[in-house]
Amino acid sequence: MKKMHAVPNRYADHPLWMRILIPILVVLVAVGALVIPSLIAQDVTSVSSDILAKYSVGSLAENDIKATETFHYVDEAETAKRQRAATQAVLPRFRVSLITSQEILNDLDTLFTLQIPEHIELDSKLLESLSALTEEQRNGIYLIARSLLEDYVSQGVFSNEDFVLVRESGYTEIQIERNQNTGLNQFEKIISLEAVFRDVEVAERVHADLKMVNSTVSTNHMNLIFDSIHAVIRPNVHFNPVATTLARDTAAADVSPVITRVEKGELILKKDFVITQQDIKTLQALRLASFQYPPSQLLGRAIFVIISTISAVYGMFLVFENSKRRYQYLFIFLVGVLVTELLLYLAVTLFSGKGYSSLDPFLPLFILPILFALVTNRKRAGMICALLLSSYAILLPSSTEMTVFFVVAISFFGIYFIKYVSRRVDMVFQWLFGIVATSCIVLFTNLLNGYGFNNLLTSLTAIAANMSFTYIMVTLLLPLIELIFNLPTPFRLRELAYSDSPALVRLSQTAVGTYNHSLIVAEMAYSAAKEIQADPLLARVSGLYHDIGKQEHPEYFIENQSGDNKHDDLKASLSVAIIKSHVKIGVEKGREARLPQEVLDIISQHHGNDVIAIFLKEAQLAAQNEKDRRQVKRQDYAYNNQIPQSPEAAIVMLADSIEAASRTIKKPSAQKYEKLVNQIVMSKMERKQLGASRLSLTDLETIERVFVQILTGRFHTRIEYPEEQEKERT
Repeated sequence: MKKMHAVPNRYADHPLWMRILIPILVVLVAVGALVIPSLIAQDVTSVSSDILAKYSVGSLAENDIKATETFHYVDEAETAKRQRAATQAVLPRFRVSLITSQEILNDLDTLFTLQIPEHIELDSKLLESLSALTEEQRNGIYLIARSLLEDYVSQGVFSNEDFVLVRESGYTEIQIERNQNTGLNQFEKIISLEAVFRDVEVAERVHADLKMVNSTVSTNHMNLIFDSIHAVIRPNVHFNPVATTLARDTAAADVSPVITRVEKGELILKKDFVITQQDIKTLQALRLASFQYPPSQLLGRAIFVIISTISAVYGMFLVFENSKRRYQYLFIFLVGVLVTELLLYLAVTLFSGKGYSSLDPFLPLFILPILFALVTNRKRAGMICALLLSSYAILLPSSTEMTVFFVVAISFFGIYFIKYVSRRVDMVFQWLFGIVATSCIVLFTNLLNGYGFNNLLTSLTAIAANMSFTYIMVTLLLPLIELIFNLPTPFRLRELAYSDSPALVRLSQTAVGTYNHSLIVAEMAYSAAKEIQADPLLARVSGLYHDIGKQEHPEYFIENQSGDNKHDDLKASLSVAIIKSHVKIGVEKGREARLPQEVLDIISQHHGNDVIAIFLKEAQLAAQNEKDRRQVKRQDYAYNNQIPQSPEAAIVMLADSIEAASRTIKKPSAQKYEKLVNQIVMSKMERKQLGASRLSLTDLETIERVFVQILTGRFHTRIEYPEEQEKERT
């Protein structure tokens, strides 16, 4: 026998790393379902926009809206109004410059020492006039000028520009900060603008004061005093914008927020009344208040998420109870939910705040249910996905009572249309059906939610784009998942069932009889599986490949022999070894051809641990004739494989045995086929080959009926025509 090279089995049952990873993924999924709605709820802009999309100032309220709970909210407009008033109440702050005041006095002193201060442009005539005076006259004039100037500096000289700026701002008073070291303490005082001494009023003020100082002072001396004061005086009180701004900010910060309290049951909107801006603010506050989850509500949401998640995982365990890919499917399911949660967050944050009446058509929740139903070939698995995602979606801030119905209805429609998909190109038709069905659902939910027809076109466009994105992603991801996990999806099975793979081509060339036998077994298995609601494509593919191990030594199998029987020259023990080897070789060949593990399992199980009766009997006779003391062990002449573990495996086993036995019937008839089929089925049951197949007695009766119909139709007796009868006589 040709030695087969070992091919590693990459599909071991329930690897340890996957069993450890599943609980971690469950926790991550639950945490994501709790955290994502909270993150979205923090976006106040999106919540406010949702309210503005449904209600507008000046329109009439369509129905009464009452507060569903007692809540408080900050009236930002009123608070801002009070802050502006507090800011306006802060008077402009002015500061007396001690440095400038001292410089003014020093400049006067310098002038009367007959020197010109560096920073003053002085008329030389004034200096000449002062020089012409006697020292006594100059000292007398200096004392009067100094006294007046000190009074002016102490009172404060204001810039006319600052005065105009304050007056135009609407203020009639100002606040002055004084800090002089000339015998005066620091203090603040408020003065009227009317009492302000401006630099443009210096000339008039000096003239008036000189008249009151001394009537004996000559006119010439009075002019010198006036010119001296006018030469050095300048503003020493300046507007302080920094201090003013800080004081106003402090005043605004000290304003307490205006809190508005709304009692539970209080009417917010009244039907047929005009909606005001305050109504909009109250509605926004009500919506935001519903997102401020108290500890008890957070606990309730956590319990809800935990129950939903565990229920979905448990449901998946039940759906895949008899599948070796249980953990593999759970891994795909949980990773898909995590990715969907991320897409959900991105979609809601992207489209919220745009003024849409509802975000339901934008939710990317339909990819996973449809994809998972196709990946597992179980519609119930896709429905569980839809129910879990809809339960998560109801926690979103933008969700309504109809969100669950919306997600479940669209997902169920998509899953239902899978029954019409047999080729990948059929996904285009499923996409068209999906858009029509979802458009009807959008129309229905829009009317039910009271959105009317205003935003209907936007919603229809959104759901059409969403479904297009869904089927594009399903079409792209499905082959990738098939390749990574080698899954028996309907598309993959159909490709294997209706196309010639290299393994089948070689079988047809090296073992024609086995190939023809496999074609009939595949047809019988497909029809029977379809009748009992099993997987007909899996049964067909398994029937086609169940005997590919016979291509190594085809001449040792009766269907490929045309003359002598090779086993006539072999001992029964060697013949049994050759016959049994085709199962192991078939599994290896199937693994090389990258057949799905489900098909490999059926190849391995299609003989179960049944005995090879003809060689067992031959060995027993030989032992009796040769008086061999060694006892012939039954297990040495039986297959050492698992009995069929699925309905499809049992169907292939029965179809294989029945098709082979049917060729031995002479002058076949329906009655003979019926008797043969029943005998084989009963014998398999007696030898406990169907105990793990999950086939009921009703299923077995249906399978028998289907097999009899196929055999009768294939091997029916033809009517003999007169010409043929005449030829037979001659």
